[in-house]
Amino acid sequence: MHNKMLLLFVRALVLALSVSTLGHAEDFPRISVQKLPEALQVQYARDRPDLGNYGHCAAAFDSQIDGSKMAWSCAIYVRLSAQGERLAMKLCSERAALLKVKSPCKLVVEP
Repeated sequence: MHNKMLLLFVRALVLALSVSTLGHAEDFPRISVQKLPEALQVQYARDRPDLGNYGHCAAAFDSQIDGSKMAWSCAIYVRLSAQGERLAMKLCSERAALLKVKSPCKLVVEP
């Protein structure tokens, strides 16, 4: 009886841990809006109203001035914040590769 209770407890614990990490955000690098180039700050201000509670934006840039050296991507209309983070980073990385931006993408965060 004791072994069955212990086994049941372990299964419940594993289930609880797996559910708690479902949708958990990865540890992506982050950058504050204020540290973005001015053009990307303006773009963030435009995109911010559409992000809702779970949307995220990501940026990569090799130049503070040259727009062709900036990658920007936002994930909107997502159901989980972690999903928005992953999608924004994926889209940003694809765009950065296309534009040959060498800097890594970072999630944009408000202060």
